[in-house]
Amino acid sequence: MNIYVVKPDDTVDKISEEQNTDLTALIRINQLTPPYRLAVGQALLLANDIPPQTFSPYSSYAEAIFRSGYAYPFISAPVLTETLSYLSELAVFSYGFTLAGDLIPPAMDDTWMTAQARQAGVTPALTLTPLGSDGHFNNALVTALVHSRAAQQRLVTGLASVMLEKGYQTVNIDFEYVLGEDKNAFTAFVSYATYALNILGYQVSVALAPKYSDDQPGVLYEGMDYAGLGAAANWVVLMTYEWGYTYGPVGLW
Repeated sequence: MNIYVVKPDDTVDKISEEQNTDLTALIRINQLTPPYRLAVGQALLLANDIPPQTFSPYSSYAEAIFRSGYAYPFISAPVLTETLSYLSELAVFSYGFTLAGDLIPPAMDDTWMTAQARQAGVTPALTLTPLGSDGHFNNALVTALVHSRAAQQRLVTGLASVMLEKGYQTVNIDFEYVLGEDKNAFTAFVSYATYALNILGYQVSVALAPKYSDDQPGVLYEGMDYAGLGAAANWVVLMTYEWGYTYGPVGLW
């Protein structure tokens, strides 16, 4: 990869031609939006050795180019179409579960989203959340799940069935407000889910609140074992926007 600094009269087409880099890749990895206006002095990443439409979390260039975005099934089709061109992974939000481990699908059909993502060369991810009937994260659901292997087995079986039916390729486990006393059990659940789903050819990621120390206090952090979860899942997603979130620490954003 190389860095190109924009000069006067440069356009994306001109840079693509002169630098012998794919135009689609140039636009996508620099997150440029129509009409692709450039500023003199702007630094652009040139990925001359990355073929277009091959952006994947399993690529050796993942740190530079992997982009995941959450979307609800009620997103408008034109907005999704436009957004997919900038994503590596589309995380559909969200599937829930009961105390017994039965999977709860979104209120609206999500099949069209996975189909559209695959057509665009984007990985469709099923987002799993412990949302209660009130629409808020429910740590009681987490506690019940992580301490019951029967519920875990039921949940993973349900996940595998839905992923096969709807074309999902990964599961994003987005459990927030995990209790500190459930930390190790939560990590063990992620390890079990990853092992079971990997056998079937699926991948598992975990969304993590952005801690700045292992023993950081707070409802978003105490149940998250960074080292353990990093080893348990195939990869993790850091929710760095929470550094500017209502309940985040002051002065880090």
